[in-house]
Amino acid sequence: MIRSVALAAAVSLLAIPVSAAAADTTLSAFQSICWGTSDDYLASLAAAKAGGWSETEVTGGDEDGVSITDKAALEKPGDNGGRMTLLVTRGIRHISSGDLKVTTCKISYDKAIPALASEAKAWIGGAADGGDAVLAVYYVAMTPGTPNHVGKAGMNAALAAGGISILKFQQDSDDAILVDQSYSK
Repeated sequence: MIRSVALAAAVSLLAIPVSAAAADTTLSAFQSICWGTSDDYLASLAAAKAGGWSETEVTGGDEDGVSITDKAALEKPGDNGGRMTLLVTRGIRHISSGDLKVTTCKISYDKAIPALASEAKAWIGGAADGGDAVLAVYYVAMTPGTPNHVGKAGMNAALAAGGISILKFQQDSDDAILVDQSYSK
């Protein structure tokens, strides 16, 4: 009995660094490819390719109300035998006050990352603006460096000052999804 409890404790301690490593690797990729490129479609693809990502089949990416002009998909092995997939799109959303440029950068990881929400919160520096137990949504101004968390109330001001990004971090039981969807005039 004692041996079983000790073995279970050792196994659970080994799992913590793997989860943290997966969160660090996936969030790092997201920060450099999606956020760090200022939501620039071509810069995102260049950053991914420089980081060893390779082209894969493009699936999805179409959003109602957005005319997609370009989309690409890349993939890369992740931690712990997982696989990361990157989908980058750009297009135009037509609204009554004029057109908005829309860029979406999404990284999917086919393994669970229990630490994802806490890592995202630490990076952004505040509680999520929305979501639920498995989805955290943040509204941030498009500025270099750490995201400037403006919340829903600051969306219009951020858009007028250069752009707004909606950052989404979703953790399901068997995968994780990180999304940076930006809007600018």
